[in-house]
Amino acid sequence: MKYSLNYNQNTEYAECISKANEWNIVYNSKDTTLLEFLNLHKDKRINIYFKEKVEQKFLEDLCDKYNNIYLKLNYQEYKDFFLDEQNKPKIRFFFDIEINDIDILNGVLKLGVTDVYLVENLCFELKELSTIIHSYNTSIRVYPNVAQSKWYNTPALKKFFIRPEDIDFYEDYIDTIELYNVDKQIDIYYNIYAIKKKWFGKLNEIIIDFNSEIDNKYIIPRFAEMRIKCNKKCFKGGRCRRCDIIEQLSDSLEAGEIVVKIDNK
Repeated sequence: MKYSLNYNQNTEYAECISKANEWNIVYNSKDTTLLEFLNLHKDKRINIYFKEKVEQKFLEDLCDKYNNIYLKLNYQEYKDFFLDEQNKPKIRFFFDIEINDIDILNGVLKLGVTDVYLVENLCFELKELSTIIHSYNTSIRVYPNVAQSKWYNTPALKKFFIRPEDIDFYEDYIDTIELYNVDKQIDIYYNIYAIKKKWFGKLNEIIIDFNSEIDNKYIIPRFAEMRIKCNKKCFKGGRCRRCDIIEQLSDSLEAGEIVVKIDNK
């Protein structure tokens, strides 16, 4: 599994930057050092985010000159580049849209994107969707440290997120982990999610919009294995109550100060 980190003036000297598989930078037309930067780091995949529209030829020339460059495009600004099937840009690209709908996913895949951001309900269908997405030679990117739901008051454990302990369970389905909105604490979060892969406090301390006080160390092991397969059946008339039971059990374990561990030997 790859880790993609933002590279900017706040993170340039973070220790973890050199360890990341990918760097994300934002294109600035006034920055005259871009080409020099790209020439210095040809060994690293670099995703350049184009928020505003530039000439198609400029994008094509960048991809032609630098094999390690991938273009992250603002969907609203660039979607019309791909309307003409005969003159579509010859570039390595993906869009900035966070996909939570199967129709949008299908349409974007057919445009030839290299990556997709999956969020919310689609992340409960990773086992099935990853096979489809990978058949297009497209990579799956997710934000693990955001509790995601279309509805603001969805119970915390029924939102999509990934605990640090569970990262490895998703390795067959997710290609790239992108930590969300953590530039000022990038070393801390990288250490939690990529190095230690453990968190001994409350989940709302590290996961944005996690609307619960549940303590991570009292959640039973194998939590991720159940979520990967669940398809959120509880919202579709199914009888699954695993999240409710896990939360009740967590309360009981915390009251008794009992931490459940599994011997993986």
